[in-house]
Amino acid sequence: FLRALEGVGFLLVFMPCAGLIRQLVSAHDLPFMLGVFGICMPLATALALLGGPLLLPLMGWPQWWWLMAAVSAAMAVAALVWVPSDATRARWAGPAAGLGATPPKASRPGLMQGLGVLRLTLSSAGPWLVALTFAFYASQWQAVMGFLPSIYASSDLGVGLTAVLTALAAAANIVGNLAAGVLLQRGVPAARVLAWGFASMAVGAWLTFEAFWPLPAALRYAALLGFSMMGGLIPGSLFSLAVRLAPRENAISTTVGWMTQCSALGQFVGPPLVGWVAGLAGGWQWTWLVTGGCCLVGLLLSQRIARRLALS
Repeated sequence: FLRALEGVGFLLVFMPCAGLIRQLVSAHDLPFMLGVFGICMPLATALALLGGPLLLPLMGWPQWWWLMAAVSAAMAVAALVWVPSDATRARWAGPAAGLGATPPKASRPGLMQGLGVLRLTLSSAGPWLVALTFAFYASQWQAVMGFLPSIYASSDLGVGLTAVLTALAAAANIVGNLAAGVLLQRGVPAARVLAWGFASMAVGAWLTFEAFWPLPAALRYAALLGFSMMGGLIPGSLFSLAVRLAPRENAISTTVGWMTQCSALGQFVGPPLVGWVAGLAGGWQWTWLVTGGCCLVGLLLSQRIARRLALS
C-alpha cells in the first residue's frame, strides 16, 4: 500500500512539471529546459546504481528508504521556497510567464472540469502519438539497462565494477537529453531528432548484442553507451512535443501524465519480453531484435508526428 502511495506521489510531482516549466521560462529557453527536465530519470537511475552498492552494506534497506524519504522532503521544502505560486505567476503578466501569455488565475477546478480535460486529452491524436513513442522508447531502454547487471554478472566483473558500468551507461542518457534541448533550441525539427534517436538505438543495440562475429568487449560497451546516449534524444524531444501537441494549455499536465503511464506500460512489458527472447535463445544475442522492432515502430510514429506538426 505504501509503495502504491509512493507511486501516486511520483505522478503528482512528475505530471505538472512540463506545464510549470512552460510558465516559468521564456519561449527561447523552453526547448532546452524541457531537455534538462528529461534528465531526471537517467540521473536518478545512475545515482541509485552507484549509491546502492556503496551505501547498502553500511546502512541496510530501512535506512536507505529513510534517506530517500529525507531527500523527497527536502525537495518539497525547496519547491515551497523557490517555485513561485500560481498567484505570483498570475501577477507577472509578461514575457517571464512562459510563451508571452498571462498564466491563468489560480482556481479550483471541479471534478467535471478535470474529467473534461482528461476526455479531451485521450480523444486527441497528439497525446497518443507522444505517449506511444515514449512507451516504445522506455520499453527497450529499461530492458537493456535493467538486465545489464545480470549480463555483466556472468562475466565475473564483480559487483562494484558492474554497478559502475551500468551507472555510466544510464548516465550517458543525460547527454542525449541535453543535446535534444540544444538541437530543438536551434530550430532542428523535433521529429527529426526523434528519428536520429531511434535509428541510433537500433544500431547501438545491434552492435552490443549481435553474435555474428566477435567484437572486443570495449567496442560493445562503447556501442551500449551510444545506445543510451543517443536514446536520450527521444525523451528530451518528447517533453517538448508534449507541450506543443497538447490539445489545450490546461491539458499539458494530462498529456505528460498519459506519456508517463504509457512509459510505465513500456517498462512493464519490455524487460519480460527481452527476458523471454533471451530464454528461448539461450543468451542475449537476439536482444537486438526486440529493440530493433521498438525502434522501427518509433520511426513510424516519428513520421506521424512530423505530419501532425506540419498540419498544425
